[in-house]
Amino acid sequence: MRSKYLKILKSNFIKLSLLLLPILLNGQAGNIFGFVTDSSDGEALIGANVFLRETGQGMATDKNGYYVLQNISFGTYTLQISYVGYKTLKQELIIENSESMKMDFALSVEVVEAEAVDVTAESIQRKFNIQPGKINLSPRMLKAQPALAEPDLFRTIQTLPGVLTTSEFSTGLVIRGGNTDQNLILLDGITVYNPSHFGGVFSNFIVDGVKEAELIKGGYNAEYGGRLSAVLNVLSREGNRNKFEGKTSISILSAQTTLEGPSYKGAWLVSARRTYFDQIFKNNPDIPPYYFYDIQGHVFSDLSPKDRISLSFYGGLDDFLFNDLSLSAEWGNETVSLSYRRVFSDRMIGNFLAANSKFFTRFGLGGDDGLNSDNLIDDNTLSSDFTFFYTENSQIKFGSQLKNLGFTYLNTFGDSTRFKIEEFPVEGAVYTKYKWSPTERLILEPGIRYNYYSVYPKKPFIDLRLGSKYLMTDNQYINFTVGNYHQFIETAQDDFNPGFLDNWLAVDESVDPASAVQYVLGYEAYIKNQYKIQVEGYYKDIKNMLTFEDTRSSTDAEISDQTLRDSFTPSDGYAYGVEVFTQKNSGSLSGWLAYTFSISRKKMNNQEYFSNWDRTHVLNFVGNYMINPKWEVNWKWTWQSGQAYTPILGYYLQKFPSDPSTGYRTIPGVRNGGRYPVYHRLDLGAVRHYTFKNAKMDLFFQVINGYNQKNIFRYVYRLGNTFNGIDDDGDWDVTKHDVGNENGIGAGNGEPDYGEPNVDEDDEGRIQEEKLSLFPIIPSIGITIKF
Repeated sequence: MRSKYLKILKSNFIKLSLLLLPILLNGQAGNIFGFVTDSSDGEALIGANVFLRETGQGMATDKNGYYVLQNISFGTYTLQISYVGYKTLKQELIIENSESMKMDFALSVEVVEAEAVDVTAESIQRKFNIQPGKINLSPRMLKAQPALAEPDLFRTIQTLPGVLTTSEFSTGLVIRGGNTDQNLILLDGITVYNPSHFGGVFSNFIVDGVKEAELIKGGYNAEYGGRLSAVLNVLSREGNRNKFEGKTSISILSAQTTLEGPSYKGAWLVSARRTYFDQIFKNNPDIPPYYFYDIQGHVFSDLSPKDRISLSFYGGLDDFLFNDLSLSAEWGNETVSLSYRRVFSDRMIGNFLAANSKFFTRFGLGGDDGLNSDNLIDDNTLSSDFTFFYTENSQIKFGSQLKNLGFTYLNTFGDSTRFKIEEFPVEGAVYTKYKWSPTERLILEPGIRYNYYSVYPKKPFIDLRLGSKYLMTDNQYINFTVGNYHQFIETAQDDFNPGFLDNWLAVDESVDPASAVQYVLGYEAYIKNQYKIQVEGYYKDIKNMLTFEDTRSSTDAEISDQTLRDSFTPSDGYAYGVEVFTQKNSGSLSGWLAYTFSISRKKMNNQEYFSNWDRTHVLNFVGNYMINPKWEVNWKWTWQSGQAYTPILGYYLQKFPSDPSTGYRTIPGVRNGGRYPVYHRLDLGAVRHYTFKNAKMDLFFQVINGYNQKNIFRYVYRLGNTFNGIDDDGDWDVTKHDVGNENGIGAGNGEPDYGEPNVDEDDEGRIQEEKLSLFPIIPSIGITIKF
């Protein structure tokens, strides 16, 4: 009997020992944690590599610049901290007890040749980045491209594979076949609903105020929700906590200034810009006055070594006025957010956010008695995010979000209200994701997001996500992600008349929320830590997009505003494609070559057709060459298949009893059954660097549309006339037909006149098609001064 008990006791002791072994071993190990910053201004460095040279154990800093290395056995080590463009720092480290040590590091800027970069250190971040299609854009990358007036975030993103714009007139992002409203765009954690300006030259974000922009083109993890396609997360610069600095830039179209400096236990930064089209052309009656302004800023204070509070804000306005047509338009964004970061322990860090975001549009035609439209989105958000570094091979991230939304959409004509929509839904979500490395070669990241929408209070909307990465070698990886997504606020798509601004609507009981399923498979390779090759394929299935169908018998008929289903038809769609991206990221010559093959289709009313933004082939070639320390040149060339559009079959005349004039309306053909011609454009730039005492100055030259390609923006139609003395069909030639009438009147005046050949022909009474192009060749010059 005693022998039996001894066997049982021995067996249980062995089991207990096995269970306690990790704890006992952990007692013979220590942890180190801290922040990595820029020594010149105190800015946190995102993605800096921190590792032990003896064991290879390490990680890349997160968005806070935070790192933690766990379970380091007792002994002496060399800790290495590196970041591209900065001097590598090495620190001797002795682990002699199990306590956690806080070690902060500040790196100094230094030009680092590609051959001098430690491959082991620089591979840490990319090895453990499980997100395919993820690209981080720094201000340096954004400024190394030609741009009209100034560098622009969205214009740079549009040169990446899988990214398009709705037209040359817009900076809206179409990513992997998803409409512009299907992208979640964040500025310091708060949603920005329409971050673009009129004309497609500028987006809202000022590059000098941006620290980093993270683009995830698809298959994003459970941390993000509420959109179907992609995520663009823009982080503001924190400001220089060591000294006051300023930078100003003036070009032929705009002026901007960025100021920054230290504040109480922290720093502040403010960037502002304004265009002056309205001042340049104020004496030209043919060009309506238009301008916009942006202002964005950030201020923070470290209340203690573990606590930071930050305030971020943005405000922007576009103002367009055309008195001759009694046309007025205003639209803009306003955001403000208050965030709090807490380091709870060396293994857990939390971020909390309270924010408000507004987007509004006001359009008027014909004054107060004419057609007027007002659209307002009011978004109040509370969120919390926690990261728990569970072990050296795993981490858990979890959080929650609550949005109180308000939508007002009012359309009036004179004293009558054509339709009015007011909605005040509530969105909520909780999520968790777990990153785990079961083997040295495999990384898994399952996640789940539970969504709540007040319109359907009893219906759960659950998003399941899975990301994985297989390390073929230290420099070759295979990525795969799959996930489903839900979207509760959308914009109405118009297949016949695409707009340049998004009018947002909240889903009501008459339609189901939009949803999508994404699959992404990719391969990436790095050669000598200088070249990157990435190939990715994707498939996306989309349900319940809102598409406008005009069922009125005349333009003055009322539109029902009872439910969304009365005015908009749910439509489905799918998109698939293959992307190839090759990049050289260091040396005197840098840039990338990107190719995309893609298909984007919609299904509505038993009809399948191409989406407005479908382009089968896209090729982008972007480069920057440092001739010497004083001169650099850059270029951007794009070639794209023709965009889909809806041709017309004919027209009919329309006359209202109370209106003596007669108008016309076109009869559309098959939805997006036509194609515009191939689009291609070359932009060129050069920069001359100067130094005067303590100030630095750049003189930049830009040429947009270098070979003056007349790309078709849109076909427009107008009804001609056989007796107006105008060449309505465009076949009058000044060299052949400027002969005057039978009496010689008008000869040689350079304009078509009554009685001249090819003027007032019989065929001019039919509807005429005109090709509208936007950008001719545009030279630009400007200067930037840093003080």
